[in-house]
Amino acid sequence: MELFLLVAGAILGGFVNGMTGFGFALMASGLWLQILAPTLVVPLVVVSMLASNLQALPRVWHMIEARRTLPLALGGLLGVPLGVWLLPQIPIDQFKLAVVVLILLNFLFISVLRNRLHLPARYENVSPLAGFLGGIFAGLNGLSGVVTTIWSGLFGWSKREKRGVFQGYNLIMALTSLVFFYSRGYLNTEFFYYAVIVIPISLISAFIGVRVFERLADRQFTILINGLLLFSAFNLLLSVVVN
Repeated sequence: MELFLLVAGAILGGFVNGMTGFGFALMASGLWLQILAPTLVVPLVVVSMLASNLQALPRVWHMIEARRTLPLALGGLLGVPLGVWLLPQIPIDQFKLAVVVLILLNFLFISVLRNRLHLPARYENVSPLAGFLGGIFAGLNGLSGVVTTIWSGLFGWSKREKRGVFQGYNLIMALTSLVFFYSRGYLNTEFFYYAVIVIPISLISAFIGVRVFERLADRQFTILINGLLLFSAFNLLLSVVVN
């Protein structure tokens, strides 16, 4: 069962990350937290996300806009150390429930509020604050994409614009998080044992996800992501109840 959940998380996480530029943690955490400790799951999520993003980067490089990505990333660089510090402080069940809440908030925004809440472009000036919050989530649970998903939706960016921001921002957050994980000793022998298993699977899945992204219409894209997110939240809730 452990191997099945490990592989399933890598497949789902890699596929969604390849398709959207974010979402690896949303998908993989729901399965991996049933068998592994958060201090192992989060570095595994981040290194897999980094590998998937790098694999997809040549095909989406032209979508990245420095004007929108850099302010978010600068704020995120300040938030990551705080998230990494918080990681071992939170009990496992509370950690799982926090991830579920973030997934449901993301789902609520995508499915209900996205077309009702819009901000003028001038409010993009506070992007560093959104990036800071995303950085905290990046270090705490690898979920930097939740904040940027909601933030980008507030301005009505297109699918391509969102993808460019997700790709650049999450790549920087993943690299920064790994540096701090290393400094805290989380990148140990056990981490590398699991990383050797999940990274190749994540890369193959991300390769497929990028090609699906290129073919999906906006509505199909949204429906698929929502279904996968709810599946992940259900698995986490089930693991809390069972324990």
